[in-house]
Amino acid sequence: MKLWGKCIPILAGAALVCAVSATPALAQATGTLTGTVVDATSGRTLESAQVYIPALNMGGLSNQQGRFLILNVATGSHELRTEIIGYLTGTETITVTAGQTTTVEVRLQGTALRLQELIVTGVAGETPRIKLPFTVEHLDFTDMPVPAASADGLLQGKVAGVKVQSSSGKPGDASQIMLRGPTTITGSQSPLVIIDGVITDNTMADIDALDVESIEIVKGAAAASLYGSRASNGVINIRTRRGAGLRIDQSRITIRNEMGQGSLEGSIALAQNHPFKQDSAGNYLDSNGNIIDLNDASTGDPTLDDGGTPDTAFQDNEYTGTLYDQIERFFKPGRSYTNYMAVAGRTGVTNYRASFSNSAEAGVIKGNDGFNRRTFRVNLDHQVRDNFDISLNTYYAKSHQDESLGGAFFNITFMGPQVDLSKRNPNDKQCEYYLGTSRGDAGNDGCLYINPDPRSNQSNPLYPIENLDRNDDRQRFMAAVDARWSPISWFDLEANYSIDRYDFARTNITPLGYAQSQSSPNDDINRDKGSLARTNNLSNDINASITGSFNRAFGDLTSRTKVRYLLEDQHQENYYVIGEDFTVGKVFSLDNISGGTSANSSITDVVAQGYFFITALDYQGKYMGDFLVRRDGSSLFGPKERWQTYFRASGAWRLAQEDWWSIDFIDEFKFRYSIGTAGGRPRFSAQYETYNVSGGVITPQRLGNNQLKPELSTEQEFGFESVFFAKYALTLAYVQNKIEDQLLNVPLPGYAGFQSQWQNAGTLESTTFEGSIEAAILNRPDLSWNSRINFDRTRQEITYLNRPAYRSGARYIREGESLGTFYGARWASSCATMPDGTDCSAFQVNDDGYFVYVGAGNSYTDGIAKGLWGTSGPNGEKWGRPIKEEQDGTEFLRLGSSVPGFNLNWSNMIRMGNLQFNILFDGEFGADKYNGTRQWAMREWRGGEADQSGKADGMKKPVGYYSDLYNVNADNNHYVENGTYIKLREIALRYTLDRSLLERFGGGMGLESAALSITGRNVLTWTDYQGYDPEVGGIISGEDSYQYPNFRTITAVLELIF
Repeated sequence: MKLWGKCIPILAGAALVCAVSATPALAQATGTLTGTVVDATSGRTLESAQVYIPALNMGGLSNQQGRFLILNVATGSHELRTEIIGYLTGTETITVTAGQTTTVEVRLQGTALRLQELIVTGVAGETPRIKLPFTVEHLDFTDMPVPAASADGLLQGKVAGVKVQSSSGKPGDASQIMLRGPTTITGSQSPLVIIDGVITDNTMADIDALDVESIEIVKGAAAASLYGSRASNGVINIRTRRGAGLRIDQSRITIRNEMGQGSLEGSIALAQNHPFKQDSAGNYLDSNGNIIDLNDASTGDPTLDDGGTPDTAFQDNEYTGTLYDQIERFFKPGRSYTNYMAVAGRTGVTNYRASFSNSAEAGVIKGNDGFNRRTFRVNLDHQVRDNFDISLNTYYAKSHQDESLGGAFFNITFMGPQVDLSKRNPNDKQCEYYLGTSRGDAGNDGCLYINPDPRSNQSNPLYPIENLDRNDDRQRFMAAVDARWSPISWFDLEANYSIDRYDFARTNITPLGYAQSQSSPNDDINRDKGSLARTNNLSNDINASITGSFNRAFGDLTSRTKVRYLLEDQHQENYYVIGEDFTVGKVFSLDNISGGTSANSSITDVVAQGYFFITALDYQGKYMGDFLVRRDGSSLFGPKERWQTYFRASGAWRLAQEDWWSIDFIDEFKFRYSIGTAGGRPRFSAQYETYNVSGGVITPQRLGNNQLKPELSTEQEFGFESVFFAKYALTLAYVQNKIEDQLLNVPLPGYAGFQSQWQNAGTLESTTFEGSIEAAILNRPDLSWNSRINFDRTRQEITYLNRPAYRSGARYIREGESLGTFYGARWASSCATMPDGTDCSAFQVNDDGYFVYVGAGNSYTDGIAKGLWGTSGPNGEKWGRPIKEEQDGTEFLRLGSSVPGFNLNWSNMIRMGNLQFNILFDGEFGADKYNGTRQWAMREWRGGEADQSGKADGMKKPVGYYSDLYNVNADNNHYVENGTYIKLREIALRYTLDRSLLERFGGGMGLESAALSITGRNVLTWTDYQGYDPEVGGIISGEDSYQYPNFRTITAVLELIF
């Protein structure tokens, strides 16, 4: 092949000389046409563009450098037409002179279907997306018109098969990301993240979204094989903005200011009535008929009304005095702002971009400071010589997060509506608030009551926010240096050195005199002696690589080959110390501790090496192939399993590019297939025995295992892509993934001497179907409308487990189990769910759907009318109360699955002149959520459904009924809810004043453009879920347990470009 590749050009040249010598008349009557096809916006060259002269029926394709050549063109003027998928057809008139070469530059305008955008992640070299034989999604900043607080939020709702869940709406917290469903049974689902060449395991919440130029998402093992044993969850590659694309000696200054407000959209229902006995004047009574103060436990305990037992008392009595909406008083709209400035320029052979941002988000909790962050970035590119380039990327971020919540979400649930949480105790002046800290000076009004509702057994949710000092401080420094040398046209040598340093510090201060409890307003306050706890986590990750790239064309065959060596060094230091009992107040130092201190620390080092070889073949732009082998070694594995091999093979066939293709309205019709492997690593401690030391006693915990292998993910992807009518693009993919050697912390029998051990103990298999359709509905210079719909559905199952089945919380780890399925008690709902021999004629299904005992001739609505509440059946069944279902001797039964049936999102961008409108709807359908917040509220009958006011007597239920459903907080199906939701995730309206408009007003004032925007995130939610927000819990668990709820944000933006 190499011999023919060298001979063909020589023979072709000889033939051309002979032809010219023999036919001089032809040479005089024709000329040569050559040139380059480029993107009109970016100037990037375009390969595989069809350039032809229709009248002469002759033409050619542009090569890898965008160049084309057409020989023997008749002299005179001709219409030259250029076509390539994803661009508008270019038409221009050229003039050919006999015996001369005419050179032209063809500039094409892109359409909304950006099919020629270059992909750099997971490939052998820059490859147009239309030619990929596997899935890599690409987003640039135009696809992300509503900047999120951090880079991870930019992905929400944008790409099929990418799940981004803000499990906590707390400002500064990172979202959870999962690509194409779960890949591990108990481990992290987070993908590998690369930022400007820096491979990182640290949070994306530190990365300013306004710096992001583009994001590429490699969703599966087949595409992610290039990244070896860290890539079974996929890869996200973020590239930040640079000074490229500017003219020589051009500079640009961008100033952007955004201000807004966050507010809670959802809420939870709490009872507004009570079940206690009152006299005719509204006074609360104890069991002896004495008047008591409901807010003062020292006066006695109230007795229940209607017989004095939970079996017969109904929560339908009105409170006396002023009532408060505790949710409304607790949550308060908070302000947010972002100040951003960037300077970019190009001077000779150097381009640069520097940016600075200052942002703050208060959140929606009264008294909580929220999150603030400052960032600084410098990106520099310099051409040292014609064949030698270097690039430098640096980034620094510093952030502060207020963590002083102290169980506030939990406590607010139990506060009765008769309690004024903001009422102050004039006799208590020992709190930080009163003593005058940064939170303000209270004057003489004293501190908040620590237990304003003594019937709740919980403290005032506002008290810790006002008096605790709990803060997280993060610092992040990232830097990367890249060098590229091209000694010859077909060979590049690249080197990269990068560092990611992450410093996390948490300080928890409980001040001296902090109130812990108070039985009644006049009793002594139980006070804390104070404590100081500090946590520091430092990680320092270094990566270095050297890469050789070979790009050659052999006639119609183009090959790209890359060989790389990669070294990774991860160093972590963790330190924790706590001291208790301050000697004096307001001196928050370990030197002021009298009660003793304790500390622990750890240092871990992980070293990994990798080698890979990848080659990509492209024949005539119709047939594509890709082959990869990677060899990985990591110190996280024992000596025998340290080195592993991964591979990938893929191919694609573009049928619409065949000469015989005759369906004119179908512009692209591509089938593709890929298979590949990637791995998942164990945690550092899995190799080693671990022990717990407490009170001088050493207890074995986990048995080490140095025989562990990586979780091996083998993925097959079948894909189809089509473009029709030059305005619609359809992409479909069916994916099968098999992840063997699952890393599980398996319980051990007692004789083993240890409680558990990490083992390769199972196989998880999944199937994913995903698709997207993109439409350029309107594409006129003055009006455009682009729309995109994404769909994905994933199903997974544990298909093999070579250990006995075991329970892990509310879940089973066993063969045949679908991941995401959770278990607990189930209430009987029909005769079929009752024990054998039950006389079902004495039971009836009530309005909650439960099969309850009612007795012969009665209805479940007869409880009050016939005085049946509090009675029992012949077998001890409580009248009208729910009964637990039992199967095969267990009450631990299937409750639901947190994995959604499917995800669907729909985005639209409409441009009309200088006005742009963006809207994104994002939905999750069919997932079950466990509403633990709603269940906890039933502990003291505070949940809204326990409130019987306004119900007909036949529908009322006593508080004992809801105590049954509370089930001592054990999981049960009453709190399993349909978590389906549709969110108006993003909306934005932007008006841009371009230079021509600005010059009409004051000559433009040096402005290139100015823009005004109104944006919104999480604006509206349509759901039947009864919690604050259905987007709760872990990305797999789906359990609502007092997380900080997501909230809507509305902002106004002013952007000036000079």
